[in-house]
Amino acid sequence: MLRRNNADPVIRQFILRTAVLNYLGKSLRQQYNEYCVLSVKIGSDQELTDLPTVSEPFEMQRVKTAATHRLLMREYQELLAYMMDKSDLWDSPEYFKAKAALGAAIHNLRVCAPTTPLD
Repeated sequence: MLRRNNADPVIRQFILRTAVLNYLGKSLRQQYNEYCVLSVKIGSDQELTDLPTVSEPFEMQRVKTAATHRLLMREYQELLAYMMDKSDLWDSPEYFKAKAALGAAIHNLRVCAPTTPLD
């Protein structure tokens, strides 16, 4: 088995792209949770007043969550394409870490999907 150096640019790309994907996934989960909390709060406020109100923080959180979702989707697709091009590294530990990050990212993309598209 050929031992690869972590200084190899391809290995560094695996590490960097995996870190970005993990960070965006964590960020999306946090933003989506905040969005859900605001959604529940808005829903309970509407029951009391019977007026259709949308608070500014709720709308900002919705836009922020949707933007992070789009960014995570783009990074997911780019890492997947990059991994398919680097078949000679399919047995490296970095590949398996990136593969795990792809699995977590697709889970986050499905669970934290925006309720209304912004496009």
